[in-house]
Amino acid sequence: MKAFFVRNHQYHFWATEVLYRSLDAFSEDDLKKDMGLFFRSIHGTINHLLLVEKLWFSRLVGEDFQPKTLSQELQYDPKALKMELFLAMKRWETWLESQTEDIWQKVFTYKTMRGFVSRLLYCDLIHHNMNHRTHHRGQISAAITALGGTTPEMDYVYFLQQTQYQNE
Repeated sequence: MKAFFVRNHQYHFWATEVLYRSLDAFSEDDLKKDMGLFFRSIHGTINHLLLVEKLWFSRLVGEDFQPKTLSQELQYDPKALKMELFLAMKRWETWLESQTEDIWQKVFTYKTMRGFVSRLLYCDLIHHNMNHRTHHRGQISAAITALGGTTPEMDYVYFLQQTQYQNE
């Protein structure tokens, strides 16, 4: 199961790089324009992704990170936001690679932002986090299209074709 999660995290990292190849063509005003997304703009959605990456990671490693809301702005500057997001993903990669196979079916107990105690299997927590990333990349992709940009091709199969089977 560890290999599955590590590979899926590698996909997330790759897909975010692909996404940014499209996003880097847009102005800061475009990135911050209200596009009708749940977190309004592309920038707001990426900020939310960073916030959630940091929130779940802090829970896993026992750090104190308690945002007031899921839309709390962590980084105003889009370039700094991009850098922080990739650094947060690198921390996840290191954590995932350091785990042993016995952790995935263990119960993880944490406190929600609303203050109640919840429990998830580690495998379900990691799967939720990865699925959440994909959900918001899809929203951002739609916003790129609405802004007239080229929609990035971020399907998992493209990642596999470019990484696993390129030498066959």
